Amino acid sequence: MGIVEAELAAFELADGTQYRIELNRNGRIHLHIDTIRIDMTVSEFRHFVTVLSEAKANLVEIKGLDG
Repeated sequence: MGIVEAELAAFELADGTQYRIELNRNGRIHLHIDTIRIDMTVSEFRHFVTVLSEAKANLVEIKGLDG
């Protein structure tokens, strides 16, 4: 557990799954998915975001959804 410095995002999907991303005072990022918590360093989180962005771009290209 950490002391939350900032809530970076919070949202709920149509199926009711709740998501929250927190920046903690100790410099760690917590990604909460309902009752699951994933703990990452800022560097790990940036890498995670990069990988997801690239995956999305690849899916859009494969599916031909770019416009």
